[in-house]
Amino acid sequence: MIQNNYIVVKGERGVRSIKNFIKTAFEPVGKVMYIYGGGWNETDNGAGKEAMTLGISESWIDFTSKQNSNYNYKNYDYKKDVNVIHNGLDCSGYVGWVIYNVLADGKGYVTNSYKMDDMLAEKGYGKITLKENVTDSRAGDIMCSGCNDCKHVYISLGKCSDGSILLLHSSPPGVQLSGTYTPKCGKNSEAVRLASEYMKKYYTDWYNKYPENSRNTSYLTHYDKFEWSILSDEEEYRNMTPEKMLKDIFNEQ
Repeated sequence: MIQNNYIVVKGERGVRSIKNFIKTAFEPVGKVMYIYGGGWNETDNGAGKEAMTLGISESWIDFTSKQNSNYNYKNYDYKKDVNVIHNGLDCSGYVGWVIYNVLADGKGYVTNSYKMDDMLAEKGYGKITLKENVTDSRAGDIMCSGCNDCKHVYISLGKCSDGSILLLHSSPPGVQLSGTYTPKCGKNSEAVRLASEYMKKYYTDWYNKYPENSRNTSYLTHYDKFEWSILSDEEEYRNMTPEKMLKDIFNEQ
């Protein structure tokens, strides 16, 4: 399906698999701007109505359509105008929306980025590996950091052969596919190449406005890992290379 000149990858509601988790996570890519507080409720203590909506909210699409390459999320401060939270998603709002749409159980899943893994583990949905013990991340892992220079959460799409990680997240300017540097700070990594290739090919309008999608090595070392136990993996996405997984997601031969 083509919308706004790029292909939309669409997940299925209530299908509890790693593949569907990844497909669902792609739905807002190139469609939703980063808004600090986006996805939260107006009392700022949990999931808002957009993060508890099945599918993409029209308010996101409308807001994104009005933005250009000079977009600055700092111009939309929910502490000054709480209504801006309905215009987009922050990092935990995005991951919470993905979880809500995959589990489709009517529960809210938005919390602080560094508490996301604890919340899910406490519900019995999987296990946590602390950052000092993380040696890899695979498709579907939720990576959470409480470091002062991070305080972020992202969805891993797996580790490339050079040690870089391909990932999905809501990070200024919005929801996007990104790639990290290599562990030795190599900026021309395999993950960065894949992120650029797929954003340019399938999300052209967004890429033309916001071509920067590389991330530094803190994404490799500052994050605890949450690994699902309640999502099946018959397609063996967790054993695929990121490149092979992308070909399957986008139905490439």
